[in-house]
Amino acid sequence: MNHSIEELMKYYGDGNNYPSKSQWKTLLAGDLNRPLTVVNFFRLRQQADFTIIQTPMTGEQAFDEYAKTSVPKVAAVGGHFVLRGAIAGDFIGEDAKNWHIVAIGQYPRRENFIRLLEDQEYREAFRYRQAAVENQTVFFVDAM
Repeated sequence: MNHSIEELMKYYGDGNNYPSKSQWKTLLAGDLNRPLTVVNFFRLRQQADFTIIQTPMTGEQAFDEYAKTSVPKVAAVGGHFVLRGAIAGDFIGEDAKNWHIVAIGQYPRRENFIRLLEDQEYREAFRYRQAAVENQTVFFVDAM
């Protein structure tokens, strides 16, 4: 399947709290047939960004709106969440204060994750994630 970095950047951005062009290239350059685990850390806004969704709501409410679509869409492409939940506190280090939510998704192949990003309904719901999230860090983990 031929994936376009420009098309992905049009919907998901280029840097500034979203993947940079080089990060998009890294995603697409990986072995599309290998399993992929995606680890997400989210810090939510107190109030969702009204300029993105034009509806007053909290960051948590906007993130819940995003999850209503994203969770079933992850399943539709063959993925599943290993873990989703609120950060409960630090054990080693002192970074828990920086994050509100962690979500770990697994996909049978990298291609499945890219298919999620190319899904039109997922793209439409993603604006709720953009409105909800103040900061995020996302890691790819190769299955061992």
